[in-house]
Amino acid sequence: MTSQKPDVFIIGVHRRCGTNFLADALKLLPHFHEPRPLAEDYLLEHAPLLVEYAQRTAKKRYQKRFKAQEEFEACGRLLLRRLGDGLRSFLRDYIPPGARLVSHTPDPDYLPLFFELFPDTQLVLLVRDGRDVVESAARSWPSEPYSYWMYAWALGARRILDFVHGLGQSWRDRWRLVRYEDLITDRSAMEKLLQFLGEDPAQYPWPEFENMPVRGSSTHRGGQAELHWKPVEKTKEFNPIGRWRGWGRWRRWQFRRIAGRELLELGYTW
Repeated sequence: MTSQKPDVFIIGVHRRCGTNFLADALKLLPHFHEPRPLAEDYLLEHAPLLVEYAQRTAKKRYQKRFKAQEEFEACGRLLLRRLGDGLRSFLRDYIPPGARLVSHTPDPDYLPLFFELFPDTQLVLLVRDGRDVVESAARSWPSEPYSYWMYAWALGARRILDFVHGLGQSWRDRWRLVRYEDLITDRSAMEKLLQFLGEDPAQYPWPEFENMPVRGSSTHRGGQAELHWKPVEKTKEFNPIGRWRGWGRWRRWQFRRIAGRELLELGYTW
């Protein structure tokens, strides 16, 4: 693997949480590149299959070659880690040589396996107010009811919370939890994230950040009827925060019943 700064992976709480936005924001620094055309990598979606492969191979072929159990277990962990290195190399094949990889996935599937596969990387966990996520998802894919998106967001939030308070504590210096709302309303939040990633906030193009075009908005589509991810100029009226405030009493109660606990644990208020 390259000796440059660590690869950066962004994992979101759920679709519509802003992973495209954050990747685009980091790419304002010219050395950051996404593995296009792969866009969202979803490397963890089937990660248990890699764990099973490593465990079965090690147990059947390697266990008898180690006298000490701890040495055998270290062999299994190393095999899994090298599989993860292969996945990272695969993504890096889609960016220029010497560039810094930034890749993203909107769903936190199998998050506890992340650092078993990618221990040398940096992880950004991106969350967004579940009510706005639900409203955006319902507008983007109206074939599903609001309750479907509420349960889906709550599941993603619980997976992130379990990681943060559980296995993530062993890797505390390798990840950060960031709120979408803070990134777009509080410059210091982006500055802290850049510092965590080893970047100098003074070298960041803040005017470009403030005027970034909108991609993938459920409402701001540049006159197009269908959801798309082409850049659309941001207007003064564009505000992605608080759209859920148009909900009636029933929908607010429904969200609170389904996902209220997770919302509060992530630091949001009613």
